[in-house]
Order: sequence, then C-alpha cells, then structure tokens
Amino acid sequence: MQTFKIILTIFIVLLLQMLLPNYLPFFKYVDLPLVVTVYFGLQRAPMLGMLTGTALGLGGDRVAGGILGVGGFAKTLIGYLVAMASVRFALENPLARLAIVALSSVTNTVLFIGLNLMLERPVAEAGTYGGLGRLVGWKVLADTAAAIVMFIVLDRVFSEQAAARRMAIKKRFYE
Repeated sequence: MQTFKIILTIFIVLLLQMLLPNYLPFFKYVDLPLVVTVYFGLQRAPMLGMLTGTALGLGGDRVAGGILGVGGFAKTLIGYLVAMASVRFALENPLARLAIVALSSVTNTVLFIGLNLMLERPVAEAGTYGGLGRLVGWKVLADTAAAIVMFIVLDRVFSEQAAARRMAIKKRFYE
C-alpha cells in the first residue's frame, strides 16, 4: 500500500507540475518535484530519498522538455543529501524543514543551471549574475511557500510514516 501511495504521489505531482504553470504564472517558479523529493528525503531513508528524487527528476525533465537526466541527477543528489542530513540531525521542526527546502531549492537551481551550462544549453533567465540571483530568490520563495502546503498534505497522506518518524526521534533523543 505504501509503494502504491508513493507512485500515485509521484504521478500527481508531475501532472500538477505540467498543468499549474499554464494557469497560474507564479507556478513557473515552483518545483513541486523538488518539494516532494525533500519530503521523502526527510523520512530518514536514503534509498527512498534517492529513488523518489530520481523518478521525480526524470519525470520533471520529461514534463519540462529539458535535457533528460539533468533534473534527475540534481534531485537524486538532493534526495540523498537531505536523507543523510535527516539521519544525522533532528529535522522534525517545521522551521528546520522549511530551511532544508530553501537550501535544497538553491542547490537544485545552481546544479540545474551549472549542468545546463556544461552541456552548452544556457538557461536564458540566468544570463547574468543579477538574473541568476533573481531566479534563485524567486525559486526559493516559491518552493518554500509550496512546501508549507505540500508538507501538510503529505503528512496527512503518509500519516503512518510521520508517526514512525516522531517515535524514532523520541527514542533516539529522549531514551
């Protein structure tokens, strides 16, 4: 049942990522696959973070029409790094989770632009340092705002994982 819910979540997120920017201009800055990758990375399971990052990154590349694999690599790396950080540190606090989303957004944007530059397909919006700064700023703001809503929804959908995570934190730090 858990695997089915994860696959369904990936499908819905990719569908929303494809449709929402067409109707709401602000959503061109929101990277829903990144937010969901961070959510699953925070579950203290590096393989889950990596696999969802890979699936969401490759699906996002396919939806966005960019170079296949650039987003997949970036989100796989972010899923792994977030999962390893959540294993080492207590990241259950909502502010810590939002800070992780913001940091992941910066990392994802810089990785994505850097990989595209290496493959000689520069991103038009990041042509100058000022443009790069504006793009990173808007993406951080949009991803963090989307994470507030997405984390509440995903915590309800995956309530058994959230409860298990809280118990693991209590057991690790209070016993």
